[in-house]
Amino acid sequence: MKIKTLERTSKKEIVKAFNESFADYFTPLQLSEQQLISKMAADKTELSLSVGVFDSEKLVGFILHGFDVVDNLKVIYNAGTGVIPDKRGAGLTKRMYQYILPHLQEREVDLLQLEAITQNIQAIRSYEKSGFKIDRKVLCYKGEVKVLSTNPNLDVRRFQDYNWDLLQSFWDIQPTWQNSKNVLDAMKSDTIALGAYLDNQLVGYAIFSPDNKRIHQIAVHEKYRNQKIGTCLIGEIIESCGNNLFIINVDEGSKSTHGFLEKIGFENFLDQFEMKLSIKKGPATKPTPF
Repeated sequence: MKIKTLERTSKKEIVKAFNESFADYFTPLQLSEQQLISKMAADKTELSLSVGVFDSEKLVGFILHGFDVVDNLKVIYNAGTGVIPDKRGAGLTKRMYQYILPHLQEREVDLLQLEAITQNIQAIRSYEKSGFKIDRKVLCYKGEVKVLSTNPNLDVRRFQDYNWDLLQSFWDIQPTWQNSKNVLDAMKSDTIALGAYLDNQLVGYAIFSPDNKRIHQIAVHEKYRNQKIGTCLIGEIIESCGNNLFIINVDEGSKSTHGFLEKIGFENFLDQFEMKLSIKKGPATKPTPF
């Protein structure tokens, strides 16, 4: 077997390994090549910083890494780790990290982060052995959403210029990577942003993907909560793409957000741990022999 980065590996080969790895997952996942390309773009994936295990030239394990600068830190996001079924149990995830960490040190990366399904004990232990620590728990929701009443005084309209200083002032929690402002800035052509205005003042907003019916962010100014602003925004989203919606990775600590989502019909179908690994500066270490 050989471990190397993925910049010379075709998308066709990556999606084949991806689908084989996730066919028996907790939530089975199968992607077309174009869907994989779209996912990689959204996750800011850099194949030169991603890694794979090859057995007789076949890709049998991989880690897809996104890269961005967040709050002056160079951050790597694990956008997907997979090992095909008949190669599991050999510690390939740990070995891939042992290989790629020196490359990330050379790029002066500060932090690695990922999400792992809470039920996937084997994966969590593997990440912990690689040095990751659980940072927080996040919840995923889906369902047939219903809006029974709205606020007739609100004006809901689209906007395209993201004033993040203003929008962030509405937040109680920090979004995870896939819902972050950096990712959403790069996804403007695939998303819709709605603002809720009261007397021409922005009091709430939502950003969602109409193609896959996913809400990335929804927030209401603290002073204007419990005034049907969130339900108005949800109602507009339903008008655009129907009432079967989903939202992933909502911080467990935001009790008000979870209460709102459950009240309008969302069901918590999956929990994940966000895990992080700080990379120490200094000379790159040699990978452990495979």
